[in-house]
Amino acid sequence: MKNLLLSFAIMLTVGLGMSFTGNDTEHLKGYIGDSHCAESKSDMGAKEARIKCVNKCMASGAAAVLISGDKVYKISNQKAVKKYAGKDVEVDANVNNDTIEVTKIMEAK
Repeated sequence: MKNLLLSFAIMLTVGLGMSFTGNDTEHLKGYIGDSHCAESKSDMGAKEARIKCVNKCMASGAAAVLISGDKVYKISNQKAVKKYAGKDVEVDANVNNDTIEVTKIMEAK
């Protein structure tokens, strides 16, 4: 009986722990910006200028971020988004507070 109760308690604890990890998959729209300009909230102008600016900043070491409205998300898997620097995108991502792991990305039309 003790073993059964102990097993149940362990399963309940593991189950509750997994349900509160904070990871939710969401569909987000925005553009891939860079951490430097996103932090300073600089207006990068037209889309072509934005693409050029973001690529330059990322080449200088700034991290890629997703800017969606007023929200700036850090991106945990940088390689997945580099070719979309400065472009409008739609992403499916696992969201954990202000950080996302992009699972799918496509350029917005």
